[in-house]
Amino acid sequence: MPSISIIIPTRNEGGNINPLLTSINQAMVGIQGETEIIFVDDGSTDRTRQEIQNYNGPLKVRLICRDDVSGLASAVCAGAQAAQGELLVVMDADLSHPPESIPELLAPLQAGSHDMVIGSRYIRGGSIPGWPLARKLASRLATLPARLFTEVHDPLAGFFAVRKEVFLSINKQVSGFKIGLEILASTGNWLRVTEIPITFVDRKNGSSKMNAAIIFDYLRQLMALGGLPLDFVRKKEVALLTGTVVTLDLLFFHLLETSGFQLDAVHIFSFLLACNLGYFITAATTQRPLSYLQPSALLSYQFILLLVLFLRGGIMTATLAAFPDTPWLLALAAAFSSMLASVGGYLFVSKRRHKTDSPGNWRLTCLLIISYTVLLRTLYLGGYELIQEEAYYWNYSQHMAMGYLDHPPMVALLIWFGTHLFGNSEVGVRCGAFLCWFVTAWFSYQLTLSVSDKKAALNALVLIASLPLFFGTALVITPDAPLIACWAGTLFFLHRALIDENQKSWLGVGIFLGLGLVSKYTIVLLGPAIILFMLIDPRSRRWFFKPQPYLAAILAVLIFSPVILWNYQHGWASFLFQSQHRIAGVFRFSTPTLLATILLLLTPTGLFAAWTSIRAFRKSKPDSITRLTDGYPRHRLFALCMTLVPLSVFVFFSFSREVKLSWAGPLWLAFIPLMAASLPTQNAIGSLRPFVQRAWPATLLSLVLSYGLILHYFSLGIPGMPFTTQAFLFGGDDLALQVEQTVKSVEATRGTRPLVAGMDKYRIASGLAFYRNKADHSANPQHNNSVQETTGRQLFGMNALMYNFWLPPAEVTARDILVISERKEYLADNLFAGTSQQLGEIHNYFTTKHGKKVGSYYYRLLTQYTPAGLPLPTNPVSTASLRIPTPRATTASIETP
Repeated sequence: MPSISIIIPTRNEGGNINPLLTSINQAMVGIQGETEIIFVDDGSTDRTRQEIQNYNGPLKVRLICRDDVSGLASAVCAGAQAAQGELLVVMDADLSHPPESIPELLAPLQAGSHDMVIGSRYIRGGSIPGWPLARKLASRLATLPARLFTEVHDPLAGFFAVRKEVFLSINKQVSGFKIGLEILASTGNWLRVTEIPITFVDRKNGSSKMNAAIIFDYLRQLMALGGLPLDFVRKKEVALLTGTVVTLDLLFFHLLETSGFQLDAVHIFSFLLACNLGYFITAATTQRPLSYLQPSALLSYQFILLLVLFLRGGIMTATLAAFPDTPWLLALAAAFSSMLASVGGYLFVSKRRHKTDSPGNWRLTCLLIISYTVLLRTLYLGGYELIQEEAYYWNYSQHMAMGYLDHPPMVALLIWFGTHLFGNSEVGVRCGAFLCWFVTAWFSYQLTLSVSDKKAALNALVLIASLPLFFGTALVITPDAPLIACWAGTLFFLHRALIDENQKSWLGVGIFLGLGLVSKYTIVLLGPAIILFMLIDPRSRRWFFKPQPYLAAILAVLIFSPVILWNYQHGWASFLFQSQHRIAGVFRFSTPTLLATILLLLTPTGLFAAWTSIRAFRKSKPDSITRLTDGYPRHRLFALCMTLVPLSVFVFFSFSREVKLSWAGPLWLAFIPLMAASLPTQNAIGSLRPFVQRAWPATLLSLVLSYGLILHYFSLGIPGMPFTTQAFLFGGDDLALQVEQTVKSVEATRGTRPLVAGMDKYRIASGLAFYRNKADHSANPQHNNSVQETTGRQLFGMNALMYNFWLPPAEVTARDILVISERKEYLADNLFAGTSQQLGEIHNYFTTKHGKKVGSYYYRLLTQYTPAGLPLPTNPVSTASLRIPTPRATTASIETP
C-alpha cells in the first residue's frame, strides 16, 4: 500500500497538538501503509514546537521550523517537498477538521479512482454547526469567485488528500491563500477530484489567523489564477490611463453631441477615440512604450474595447428607456463604461506584455462567455422594437383564447404574464422568451450531466449561451422559445426514463410533451423518434408492455385538450392551417435553404461537431445490437433518433415546400451533450475532433462580438447603416404617434374616432396596436383602446390571419377607417370599391429612429364603411370633412399626390 504523509501547518497552536495527534492515531488504526505526520511551524511564540518535539506516541512525527518565511500555502508546499509519502493529507491544527474522516479521504486515492479528495462543508452530509447566518453567507460569498476556476462545491477547503505527484506538478511559487484551490485551478482538466462530507467545527483553543493580509493574498491568488497577476500592475499607469480616457471620452462626447451628430456616432467615436488616445498617451509616459505597441497587446486591447463598447451601448439603451428626459445620465453611463474599458484593457495588455499566460482555465472562459451573453441580452432586451411576429403574438395576449389559427396559446400566456409584470413594453413582451432560455439551459446542463460529467455539462451551457439558435430565441418572443424549453425538458425526462430506466420520469415526459404541444405542434415529431428508439434499443422494448409510456401520452393529450377543443369549435382551423394548407402550398424546392438554415443556426463548427459525433457512433457501433445496452453507445443512439427522425421529416418536406428558419432548431438539443465533447476541455476522439477543438475558441469569439454588434445596431444603430423595416418595427413609436395625431384630427373634424386598418397580412395592424397602446398608456393610462381601434385588411375581403376571427366585417358597419400601407398600390380605389361611401386622398407618414429615417407609409381615410355586398348609406359626406390635417408641426413630413 502507498505510504501516507499528513501535513499540518501551525502557528501558535500549542493547546491543540496533543488532542490532534491522539485523534489522528485513533483514526489511522487499520490504515495500511506507513504514515508520517509533518508539522510546518511558522514562527510560533507559544509552546507549539515544544509540544511537537515532546510527543512520544506511536505516530511518526516530524517538525519543520520556518522563522524567515510565512504563509499557509508555502507552508504546505514545504511540507510536501519534505514528505516521504506517496499520498498527502493536508489539514489544519485547530481541530476544525475531523481526523476521523482521514480514512474516507484516502480511500479513493488508494483505490486509484481519483487524484484528489476534498473534505467539503457544502455537499450533502456536510455541515458547519454553530455558525450564525451572517458567517455562513460570508463564507458562501467568499467561495463564489473561487468556483470560477473549479466545479467543486468547497474549493477553499483546507482539508484534502492528494497524490504527491499531482501536488509537485505545480511548477511555480505559490503564495496564495489556499493551496487546494491552486491545485484545482492549475492542474487543468485531467485532475480526477471528488468530495466527501465533513462536519467543520470552530476551534476551541487559540485564535483564528484570518486577517486583512490573508484576505488580500486570496484576492491576489484569484487574480493570478485568472491570468492577471497584480505584481505586474502599475498603479500610476492605471490611474493615468483611466483618468485620461474618462476625461477625453466626456470631452469628445460633448463636442460630437453639440455638433449635431447622431447618438450612435457620438457614443462609438467618443469611446474609441478616447480609449485609444489614452492608451497611446499612457504608453508614451512609460519606460517601455514599445511593449504597448506589440501586435498581441494592441489586439488584446481592441478586443476588450469592443466587448465593453457593446455593453456600453446596452447601458445607454437601458438609460434612455428608463430616463428619457435626463441626457446627462448618458454622459455618466459613457464615463463609467470607458473607465471599465481602460482598467480591463490595461490588465489584459499587462498580462500580454509581461508574458504571464497561465495554462488556460477553460472553466473560467466558459463562465465569462455565459455571463457576458446573459448580461448583453439583459441590457438590450427592451432596447429595440418588436419584430412583426412579436407584435402579432402580443395581440394574441390581448385576445386570450385556448387556441389561435397559427399556433397554440403558450406564447400568448407568456406575453400575458410578462406584460402584467412589466407593462405593455418590449421588456414585458420578451421576458418570457428570456425565462425560457434559462429553462432550456438548465435541462441541457442536466441532460449532459447524465451523459457525461460536470466539465461537459458546462460546455453544454456554453453552447446554449452562444450558438445562434439558442441566443436568438431569448431575444424575441415566438412560439419557438417555449417550444425549445419544453423540448429540452422532454428530452431530459425521456433520457432518464429510457436510458436510466427511471419509471417516474415518464410523468415529466407527459408534462413537458403536453406543454410543448401547447407551444408549437412540431414537438409531435418526437413521438416517432421515441418509438424508433424503443424498437432499436433492446432494453427499452420492455416499455411497450408497461403502462407508463401510455399514461405519459394520455397526460400530454389532456394538457393539450384545450387546443383540441378550440379547434373543434372553430372548424379545426389551426390543425388545417398547419397541415393541409401547408401541404397544398406552392411547389418550392427548399432543401438547400434547410441546409443553409442548419449551418446558420449551428455555425460550421457546430455542424462539424455534430458530424464527428455521428462518425464516432458509427466507428464504435458494436457487432451485435445487444451490445447497445452497454455504456455510451446508447446515449448516441438516443441522440441520433431524437434528432434524425424529425430532421428526415423536414428534409422530405423541403423537396417540394418551403421550410421556415426555426423549424429544425429544437431537434439539435439532443446533440448538445455530444457536441459538448468537442469543446477544448475534452479529449480528442476521431480524426476531425482536434480540428473542431481548435475552431471553437475563434467561433465563440466571433459569435460573442457579432451578437454585440447586432444588438447595438437594433437598439442604437451603427453609423452609416440605415435601419430597415423588413422584420423589426423600427420607428414604431414614431409611426404610432403620427397615426394617433391623425386619428385625433379626424375625431375633431367628424366627431368619431376612426378605426385604423393595416393593409398587409398582419404586420402593420399588429405593430400599430402595440405601439399605439404603448404611447396611449403613457399619455393617458385610463384610455387604452388601441387594440379595439386597430384591425387588419379582412374588412376588404383579404386574408388577415387571426384578425379574421377578432373583428368580422359585420361588426364595423358605418365606421370611418384610416387605412395604412407601406405600398401605395395597396390603397388603390378598386380595393375599396363597394365598401366605403367616399375615399379620401392618399398621404404619407415618414418614420424615424434616433434621428435616422426608417421608412414611409401611405394612408387615406375611408368613410362610412359597409361590408361588401351590403348597400352603402345614402347620406352625403362633405369633401372638407375628409381633409386630414398634418400630423406633425411641419408639413415636410406630408406628401399629397
